[in-house]
Amino acid sequence: MRFSDIASILAWALLALGCSGCEGGEASAGPDAGADTDTDTDADGDSDADGDSDADADADADSDTDTGTGPVEYPDPTPFVWAPLPEGTFLQGSGNSGSDEWPEHEVHVPAFEIMRNEVTVSQYAACVQDGGCTEPSTDDDPYIGEEEGCNWLVPGRAEHPVNCVDVYQAEAFCAWAGGRLPSESEWEYAARSGGEDKEYPWGEEEATCDFAMMYDYDDGEGCGLGGTWPVCGKPLGNTEQGLCDMAGNAYEWVPDWYRWDYTGAPTDGSVWDNPNNAVSRVIRGGSYKSTYIGTRTRARFYIIPEARAPDIGFRCARDAQGAQDAGPDSGSDSGPDGGK
Repeated sequence: MRFSDIASILAWALLALGCSGCEGGEASAGPDAGADTDTDTDADGDSDADGDSDADADADADSDTDTGTGPVEYPDPTPFVWAPLPEGTFLQGSGNSGSDEWPEHEVHVPAFEIMRNEVTVSQYAACVQDGGCTEPSTDDDPYIGEEEGCNWLVPGRAEHPVNCVDVYQAEAFCAWAGGRLPSESEWEYAARSGGEDKEYPWGEEEATCDFAMMYDYDDGEGCGLGGTWPVCGKPLGNTEQGLCDMAGNAYEWVPDWYRWDYTGAPTDGSVWDNPNNAVSRVIRGGSYKSTYIGTRTRARFYIIPEARAPDIGFRCARDAQGAQDAGPDSGSDSGPDGGK
């Protein structure tokens, strides 16, 4: 049942209460005007899997009291933490000729700030309650089909990444939060701790469940748990700036349109805006379904912008805020009102 339906029923029984809801839907990837034709969000060739087998926590041990925005309330969301990235120049992509990471090219990135964690369900719920966002899809949404794993309205997942949202919903949230989606260049620059030559956000050691919420060959999707994990639950996988889950947990939307390679891509850190009538957007970072290949900092994937999948979430960025105290652990930048 949609939250809006629940709210209508409660309005008669509890006249003093009021709440707001929204709507959702999902689609699959389509052809990219001569570019992408794969409909699989896990384009690294990984087994599309989910779960996490870490013995240090339980999949449901989220210590939340949430399941929705009305009949069951989400807890107050944690404040946004914006980590600053300095201006710099780096070599985006790789020298792997013939891959979509080629050609490696120099990009100058202006200073910017990016959210420390993937946007959580409770943070997104605050936007829904404020009227700035529409509801994500749920497992019983007809657009989701046979897939499961949407976190919206599920008990114990307030601090999991919000998923089952399309790129337009992600953009709406970031605007409400006082920011925007990071460009693909900004995202990779941040994942590589300011453009350093790093295979993974933490360094060169191959991805395992110690570092990321990913596909494990012994235990399956999400390291055996079959879905997402509370954000920042794998601190060994953080970047030098303290950014969490830049590998695994959920893919992250960026606004760039996907092409088979970087030929003609911007070199100033800006968004590659709809080149040659492309129809798919880029997603980065891998997910709980990805193997070590898909969690690399240079790995790229794509899907149509209307897609709402359980393995896709997002984080926001914004232009540099000057002398503001915005360290990765400061928690001082702005709360869930986005500093609007």
